[in-house]
Amino acid sequence: MALKGTKSVSLSFQSMIGDKVAVYMSAQIPESGRSNSNKTIQDLDLYEANKTECRQDMAEFDAMLWDLEDQSTEPEQTP
Repeated sequence: MALKGTKSVSLSFQSMIGDKVAVYMSAQIPESGRSNSNKTIQDLDLYEANKTECRQDMAEFDAMLWDLEDQSTEPEQTP
């Protein structure tokens, strides 16, 4: 018998306008570094009225995701 599996990082973030969720963002990053991400507009009217702020949040989410992808695909360095 052998233990077999994979390790991954999960991200779950929301673009909030006041106390309301405008956009939901999520991602799974397996050890391979090939991520799967989703963005869902939860409230279209709220998103449209605050598009600049929502897009800034989405860009910040993407940057965080790409940073984590890069970390998971960098070769390990030995001292």
